Parts: sequence; C-alpha cells; structure tokens
Amino acid sequence: MESPTTPKLPPSSPGGSGSNQAWMAIRLKVNLELLSYYAASLAALIAIFIIGHWIRRLAWGASRSAILYPIVALSRSVRKVCLRKLPGFTSVGHAILVAVFVAFNALFSFWRVDYSKISNPAARFGWMAVGNLAFVVFLALKNTPLAILTIYSYERLNSLHQIAGYTTLLYTILHAALYTYYFMSSGRIHILQEDVVTAGIVLGFAMFFTVFAGLTLRKLKYELFYIIHLALFVVIVVTLGLHRPSFDHDKTLIVTVLIGGLWFSDRLIRFGRLAYNSVNNEAAVYPLPNGGTRIVLKKPMMRARPGKHCYVWLPRIRKFETHPFTIVASEPMELIINTYSGFTGDLHRYASENPGASLAVSVEGPYGTFPDPMDYDKVVLVAGGSGATFTIALAADMVRRLSPDSTKKIDFIWATRGRDNMAWFTQHLNHLITHECAPKITFGLHLTRLEATEAESTPIPSSPSQISTAVESKPPSTLEKSTESPPLSTQTSSAALREKEIKTIIETEESLGVIPSAIDGSSLPVSYGRPDIEALVRQAILSVDKDKRVLVAACGPTGLVNTVRNTTASCIRVDGPSVELHCEQFGW
Repeated sequence: MESPTTPKLPPSSPGGSGSNQAWMAIRLKVNLELLSYYAASLAALIAIFIIGHWIRRLAWGASRSAILYPIVALSRSVRKVCLRKLPGFTSVGHAILVAVFVAFNALFSFWRVDYSKISNPAARFGWMAVGNLAFVVFLALKNTPLAILTIYSYERLNSLHQIAGYTTLLYTILHAALYTYYFMSSGRIHILQEDVVTAGIVLGFAMFFTVFAGLTLRKLKYELFYIIHLALFVVIVVTLGLHRPSFDHDKTLIVTVLIGGLWFSDRLIRFGRLAYNSVNNEAAVYPLPNGGTRIVLKKPMMRARPGKHCYVWLPRIRKFETHPFTIVASEPMELIINTYSGFTGDLHRYASENPGASLAVSVEGPYGTFPDPMDYDKVVLVAGGSGATFTIALAADMVRRLSPDSTKKIDFIWATRGRDNMAWFTQHLNHLITHECAPKITFGLHLTRLEATEAESTPIPSSPSQISTAVESKPPSTLEKSTESPPLSTQTSSAALREKEIKTIIETEESLGVIPSAIDGSSLPVSYGRPDIEALVRQAILSVDKDKRVLVAACGPTGLVNTVRNTTASCIRVDGPSVELHCEQFGW
C-alpha cells in the first residue's frame, strides 16, 4: 500500500535520458525513505529494551503490590519462556529478537520495489547493506550508550553484531550479483570498469573476507582474526566512500562518514584511557599453578569494580595488543588469568621465568554490565573452572559492602578439575571464610577430578561458613574430558523427580557425613565428585520466600551456563520470589 505523501514509482522503461533521470531520482527518494523507516524501526526496537529495562527497575517492589500484580504476572510468564536456552541461540528471547531483525530486513528489502527492471531490487539491496553496516558498527562500539541505558554491554551484543554482519554480506553479494547481471545483459559491461564500480568490487571482497575470517579464525587464532578484521574494516569504510563519493547525488557518503566517525570516536576514547592509565603505572606478575597468572597493578583504575573486565596492555609481552580480563579485586587492582595460546601463554612463561617482576602496563575500561548483588535478598553464584574469576569477584565485593546485621545470603557453587585451580584463589577464599559476614555464605566447592594424592581425606578444619558436602563418587565426568562442557545433570527429568533430587541432596548432607578435603593453604573444605548443578540451583531458589528477590549469576563453559539458564527459567513463578539471571560465558 502506497503512502499518500510518497510519489509512486513510475514504470522503469523511460522513453529518453531525461525521463530516465527523473525515474532514477524518484527511485532514490523511495530508497532513502525506506532506509529511514528501517533505521527508525531499529531505533524503536532499541527504545523498547531501554524502556522495559527502566520500567523493571522502577517496579522492583511491584511484586508486593496488588495493583501491579497483573503486570508482574505477565512479565514473569514471558521471562520464564524467553530466558530458556534455544539451540543455535543464546535464549528464546534472543531468537525472537533475531526473528524481528530478519522480519524488518525482509519488509524493507521488498516493500515498494519495481520488479520490472532487475536494477531496482539491486539498488534496494545496496541501500540495505549500507544501513546494516552502520548497525554493525553501532553494535561493535566498546563505549556503547546501551551499557548505560540498558543491561547490555558490548560483549553481550556481540552475537547480534555477528548476525548483522552476515546480513550485510548477504545484501552486498545480492547487490553486486544483480547489478553485474544487469549490466552484462544490457551490453554495458564497460560500466564495471569504472572507478566507482572497482571500489565497490574491492568493498565486496573486503566484506567477504572479513566474515570468512570471523568464521574460520576467531575461535582458533583470535589475535590474527582481530588484526585482519580491523584492517579490512578500514578498507571497507574507505572503499564505501569511493563507491558513492558524492554528498549531492545521494546520502550514502553521509552514512559512510557517520560509520567512520562512530568508530574513530570510540577508538579515541579508548586510546585516551590507555594513555592516562599508563602514567606511573606498573604491574607485578606472578605465576600460578596449572597455568594461571596473577597480575597486580600499582595504579587503580577509575570506576573499576570486581566482576567487570578491562583491556590490558603489556608492551613487554605484546607491543600492539590489548586483551580483556576480568577484574578480581579493585584495591589493589588484581587480575587472574588462565593460560591458553598466544598472549596468555607468553605472559605465563614470562611470569614463570621472572616471578614478581614489574612491567610497564596500562588498562582501558572498565566494561561489562550486571545487576548489583546488593539489590537482592539472596545471590546464587555458579562457576565452572576459571569462571570463578567472575563469581569470586562478585562475592568478595558483596561481602565487603555487607553489614554484620544484614539478612542477605550468598550461595557460592564452584566446580573445577583440580586443587591447583582452586589454589589460584586461596587468598580470596580465605578472605571470604574469615570475614565477619562469612556465616551468610553457603559454600559448595567441588573437585571433579580425584587424583591419587587427593584420595586420602584430611580432617575437616573448622569454618565459620556452611559447607555443602553432597558428594557423588563418580568416575571422571564430562568436565575432565572437555573444556567446553562441564558435568551437568540431565534436564529431561520431571518436576517431581527434581524435587526428589533436592531432598536427596539435603538428606545426604545431613546423614552421610562425607569428609571433604581442604584446599592447600586454606581452611576451606571441598567436596569430590560431580555436582548436580540443576538441583543445587533449584534448591537455592526454592528456599527463598515469595516476597524476596534472588539473583542467579553464572560464569563458565557453555554447558554449565545453559543448565543454569534453563533451571533458573523453570523456577520463575508468578507466586514465587522475584528471580533475576545473569550469565557470563567463555569465549569472545
């Protein structure tokens, strides 16, 4: 249906050059208008998330209000579905968002297009490619305004950034293929040799190799991928400007300048922070057992908060690279890093050869958004492996801010392979169990790999904390066999069976009297075996009164995070406590 204010596109077989120019001018106007509608639709979608976020914040006490009860009931029913994991997507809510994005693209790609000439859809696809490229850059901004206006920092937008990138490549291919066919079939192949078209061809190949590098190198060689990604992005922006080089003919160059300006301003902010934080700053590096590295910075970073992450620049290790790591403590600022290949491997080798050495350093950030645990009556922290960097940071920060008479509770659940990994956090764990608020913490620490030297249990040291001692003596689980998926309980059991599992765990803790072993250098006992993450999380949530608020925060391998996500979603009830979920996940 045509808008009454928009001129109708005339037939695309004009009788002369004058009418042809008039027809192209009308097509340009329609394409500009449709691209504006597309941008407004995306802005409206973002506005929905912003408004929804602030309504939820302002209505935190609504669960106790009879007037707002219907709204609360609807919100919880929707979240119960949307938080669940869906294959191929982060969650059902993420899948719905992607479906809306695809629907917008389909609508504005084919609405009001004259199909009598193949160049018309080709032109529309080109405009959609430009619009999506701007959206890709917006989603990639480290200093995104969405981190302030919503709960979504840049790393949580990364999956949408990738999807928008794939969409941009698809439009670029369609645009190039249709125009190539059009010019060849009309005997005007010489147009493909013009400078503006050559720039477009280079742009298309740069776009293709950018996506190809992301699909093939991002998981294997992230540092190489990042260099290629950055270099090709510069090529894309430059060639886009050369492909449509005039402000007068259309508005593409304006969008190109906007894209370049967004990216450059973000880089300028980051460079300014790096320069400022490098002044009189040093980092002491220490090797940890089993491939860990501890970094302690001399100079604090403004707005640093345990649980957030920052980009670290160590020119002695890599002169032209910065890498993101979670902040474990802010006073002094401390990072604990697991060792993989590349930068982390080089850093660990240097720390092993020069323990305690001081290096010139700078940091940039902090980044990351997550709910304030102090806003909740109970906080359930679940970690797998080195994901404890995040949960220990949250627990330590919360304990620091708690008063002795506070009624808030913390459940700390951590499953890891061996004692060496736990030894990375001995100092922080000891701080938690010796703090005056330690009775408020329920610990569930599980070693999933039982080594010969660990088979003999030591007496249980006294601890001011409650310790989860539910142990399943099982052979090496999935967590030992794969760094991707921790040992997880099945999620196909019925609700009755799950309740029975929870009861079994409680009875086990009371009757078995299993003797756990202590961490080296710590008075905190641990349990051997594979924890039932689903049952532990469910029991932690169901034990809270319906007028209370619960935060479940998880960090670790994909399998563990998915289990926590699905379990938490299933525990959201209209007549139950208010439940919030936050998931951090391995990978970048």
